[in-house]
Parts: sequence; structure tokens; C-alpha cells
Amino acid sequence: MIGFAREIVSYLQKSGASKVEAEGVVQDVFVKMLETEIIIPAEKMRAWMYRVSIRRYIDRYRRDKRYLQILKKEFFKNHSVIPFENQNYELLRSAIEELPSKEAALLELYYFQGFTVKEIARIMSYSVSKVKIQLMRSRAKLRKKLEKKGYLNGNI
Repeated sequence: MIGFAREIVSYLQKSGASKVEAEGVVQDVFVKMLETEIIIPAEKMRAWMYRVSIRRYIDRYRRDKRYLQILKKEFFKNHSVIPFENQNYELLRSAIEELPSKEAALLELYYFQGFTVKEIARIMSYSVSKVKIQLMRSRAKLRKKLEKKGYLNGNI
């Protein structure tokens, strides 16, 4: 078993993992093996350990990549345009607040908070297609409200 572990650590390092990451993944696999009630035959143990290790490493990589994206998005922003300094901001804000709360929330998340359609779908427990459709409908309602207030294609 220890030989398999060393072999897998080496394999993961060659695949781009650091030694610490690779050892952590293998340790997780050992813990999983001890916790599982399934008995794995000796001849299949090596293949099982490889398969689980690779999947665990990929999961960690995706999670860490996602955390990095969140950090970049939340803490390392470029504040080149501040929406509050725009002269039409209050008009837009008041028109959005007149929309139903779910529609206003969608527009807020997408335009002001900068979330992607997929992220909004996860946040609101909607499908991606429902978010796209709702955004389209919300924009149409917002456009009508802005036109009623005299805002036409960027001109008041």
C-alpha cells in the first residue's frame, strides 16, 4: 500500500501537483479507503487508488481555481468605472426598484454585482436558460419603464 502511495504521489507531481498537494490527495484516499465499507480485492487496489486519487486531485484543483476566481473578483477588482458617479445612475436605480423583486435581483446580480449567468443560476436555484430568459424579460420591462420616464437610447 505504501508503495502505491509513493507511486501515486510521484504521478500527481508529474501531472503538475506540488508535493504537498499530492501527499494530501493520497492521504485523503487512504482515509476514504479506511472509511468505506466496500472490500476491494488486492489486484484492483492499485487501479482504484489511482482513479480515486486523480479524481480527488481534479476536484481540489477545480475548487482552488474557483476560490481564486472569487478572490480575484471580490478583492482584486479594477475600479475604473464607478456606477454611482454616472449622471443617469439614479434614474436607472429607481426604475430597477420599481420592478418586481426577483427581476430587480436578477438585474442587480448581473449588472451591478458582476455575476455570470451560471453563477446567478446557482445563487437563485434556477436553470441557466431560465436566468437568460428572465434577464431578457427584465431588461425589456426596464427599457419600457425608462422610456416612460423619457429616457430614450441614452438621451433624456
